[in-house]
Amino acid sequence: MSIIEEIISLKIKKIDPTPNDQAYDRKVIQLACKDFVNYMKTKVKLSYKQSIEDKLEKIALKQHSEFDSFLTVWTGIWVKKWKERVKLVIGNKQTETSKAPEKSELTWQTNQFKEELIDALITTLLNNGEICGTEIMAQHILKQELSKSDVNFDDKKQALTFLGNILHSAHEIAKTSGPLMFVEINKTYYNSIVKL
Repeated sequence: MSIIEEIISLKIKKIDPTPNDQAYDRKVIQLACKDFVNYMKTKVKLSYKQSIEDKLEKIALKQHSEFDSFLTVWTGIWVKKWKERVKLVIGNKQTETSKAPEKSELTWQTNQFKEELIDALITTLLNNGEICGTEIMAQHILKQELSKSDVNFDDKKQALTFLGNILHSAHEIAKTSGPLMFVEINKTYYNSIVKL
């Protein structure tokens, strides 16, 4: 576990003591950490060949009290957004999910601009106040748009239209309220919580 992940884990536990970073809830802490890294990518300037994780760890060690205070506020906002955006589904209930056609999945896997498009979507989501599940939402938006249109990225007009469409979708998603992500919890997890 990285320094940042450890700090975020402690902050989340102060807000809500139920998550267990050693067992089932580790994914939640990892998602919060990934969301924080994505958020900081838009705020911190990096030198050549410097990773955002290394930069954040240096900041955490050098400016500990300021960083700790900032992370306390950020984590509080993130947990509030998590509670708004994520709905837990217990058992094997079938949730309505949209499956992308095979063709769009192939386009997704082979798209050479995938990382740049995801980064643009994450930035748009963050700029519109969406800090929870940014990468998951960005990937979903991109896959949905790929399933709707057969875009040729070599054609500048088509590529710009596609970019405009996905950025508009990101903006619209950030403006909506209520759950956007559904997490299925199996009965084993539920039973372990009940037995505590």
